[in-house]
Amino acid sequence: MNESDCNNLETAAHKLTDAMRFTDIPRMTPLFKDFLYDYRAVSRFYFDAGRAISPLADHARRVGAQEFDREHVADALTRINRRAGSPDLAFEHIETLRRPGSVAIVTGQQAGLFTGPLYTIHKALTVIKIAACLREQGVEAVPVFWIASEDHDYNEVNHCQIVDRDGHLKVIRYEAGGYKEDTPVGHVKLCEGISETIDEFIAQLPPSEFMPDIERDLRESYTHCAGFAESFARLMARLFKDYGVVLLDPLDEGLKQAVAPLYSQAIEKSSAIARALVERSRELEEAGYHAQVHVSEDMVPLFIMDDGKRVAMVEREGRFWLKGSEKKEIFMRSFDRQEMAELAGRCPNCFSPNVTLRPAVQDYLLPTAAYIGGPAEVAYFAQLRAVYETLGRQEPCVLPRASFTIIEGRHQKIMKKYRLALSDFFDGLHPAVTKVVEQSLDRDTANTFAETEHLFTEQLKKLDQSLKRTDSTLSASLEGARAKIFYQLEHLRTRFVHASAHREDTTYRQVERAYTTLYPNKNLQERELNVYYFLSRYGPGLINDLYEAADIGFSNHKLAYIGGVASQVVNAR
Repeated sequence: MNESDCNNLETAAHKLTDAMRFTDIPRMTPLFKDFLYDYRAVSRFYFDAGRAISPLADHARRVGAQEFDREHVADALTRINRRAGSPDLAFEHIETLRRPGSVAIVTGQQAGLFTGPLYTIHKALTVIKIAACLREQGVEAVPVFWIASEDHDYNEVNHCQIVDRDGHLKVIRYEAGGYKEDTPVGHVKLCEGISETIDEFIAQLPPSEFMPDIERDLRESYTHCAGFAESFARLMARLFKDYGVVLLDPLDEGLKQAVAPLYSQAIEKSSAIARALVERSRELEEAGYHAQVHVSEDMVPLFIMDDGKRVAMVEREGRFWLKGSEKKEIFMRSFDRQEMAELAGRCPNCFSPNVTLRPAVQDYLLPTAAYIGGPAEVAYFAQLRAVYETLGRQEPCVLPRASFTIIEGRHQKIMKKYRLALSDFFDGLHPAVTKVVEQSLDRDTANTFAETEHLFTEQLKKLDQSLKRTDSTLSASLEGARAKIFYQLEHLRTRFVHASAHREDTTYRQVERAYTTLYPNKNLQERELNVYYFLSRYGPGLINDLYEAADIGFSNHKLAYIGGVASQVVNAR
């Protein structure tokens, strides 16, 4: 790792070689963009010691000096990682966490099928790299990956996406038999059909020298009647075997026991937490941002487990009511505050934190110096600072994960040949094809269309001026006629582009495949594609290549070139 990567974490935001600013990428929230590029506008919502590595290291030393239940947590981590088949380095890192002064660099993600979308990998790489930077500063820092096994939205994690052998997006889905809505994903078992799902996945990936090892890892990780989250952990342990990422499953009974005092405190301060979150949401909205998490003044930051399902609660007039329906205000039964607090202390397995409390649970268990999140997580940490303040807990520094679009050599060639940038795909396939046709395939006709449009515009302007002198009402009629003329002209231009592109069928298919791979479903690649699409082509060395390419800190969106030589033309706008 280059030592310069670990200096000022803000410098990455100024690196535009092989990178794009998030301000140029669609659907990024104003809060996240200001967090990266105008921090003064949002600084009051964040703990800001992590803007450079030296203050982050100082903060880490303060966190490491605090009291944590290190022994019980480390014992639980040992069990979890033993079940996952983690490498020796992960257990060395767990032993490090037993020692006072050590800290965790933490990220987390849902247990997506076969690791889910690419940004799961990017998150893990980021915690590994920042932990390494802190170790260079003399801080014993360990990378930790929190598996969100308590999450109950199975439909968000039961699938992954790849580009199949024909260049089309393919969704691979596992339907768990007997799954009950609102059951934590960590309780879902892979029984009937998992072998067939792996067969389908393997059949869509290209044959290569890497496929035997990939198939072995998949089949040994996703075995009959293994837990969904447990299988995810096994595969992550294999992918990051050289880096020793410590895996954490919050459903572990030992971790539940360790966090019981915080659950009781959250019950005691439930109404204060809700009011603080409502107030923080109001402050964000007044500052021109939106609240990432919807909260109400009767919200309770814990779910209660009822017959294996997570059930939301509300607090009204000192009683905690279990909601019988998320859509209608139906309540099943209630408890007073003392009963609920005692239950939380006696049976922590009976509870599960909601999104507003989960980060505080994480940082109660772990000496967290920094949390690494995606754009949405960075945004909601602005809101959740109120929870830490109410509970009197130390909040972590929040840093964005590394963000990539992986551009393969064949797509580099296409983009260079037709002078396409990643941004040319942001409006969809048709505008990208239009650019190729008009700039490369049939430039003369494209120029004629442009000249015709210009001539119509100029002549209609002259006609409008003449009509206004005669009768101003005629000008409105002309505007209607103008709209019809240009509509027909644009329709003809679209047909021309379509015909030209399909006349050059090979070119069209090449551009279409590049679009499908680089901006699938009109979304960043890292949010849609699974890592095995790339691992099947480039092998396990890809993980190290991405690690080396990752910019940490306040980074732009990186263009990571593999299998070819990048050209500046790929970045042309």
